[in-house]
Amino acid sequence: MTMQPLTGRGQPDSLADVLERVLDKGIVIVGDIVVNVLDIELLSLKVRLFVSSAQTAQEMGMDWWTRDPFFTSQDDGKVSGSSAAELRAERARLSSENDDLRERVESLERMITSGPPGLAGEHERDAEDE
Repeated sequence: MTMQPLTGRGQPDSLADVLERVLDKGIVIVGDIVVNVLDIELLSLKVRLFVSSAQTAQEMGMDWWTRDPFFTSQDDGKVSGSSAAELRAERARLSSENDDLRERVESLERMITSGPPGLAGEHERDAEDE
């Protein structure tokens, strides 16, 4: 009596095939570790691991390394590709926001130092008494 292989079942995938599939599609590994003593939570670790190719991660919107100075060549202030334009736009936006915030702080400081009508004289008298 000879044993027939199960139909519909091919050769087992090689490690290279599995790795190619994981990098192409991505895989998420999730784990939570909680340490309790007498129902008191002492430590809680949430682990989320996403493994994929850089291209797959970018397609999913996870491209933090394109803006991280550690992974980009920022020595000369230039970054290759479209990320350079994005960085310039972000820097311009942040610079404008900083200017606006500085103006608001200066305005608030002027309001504080001048104070409501009638209080400015009291502050000046207190400063003279000291």
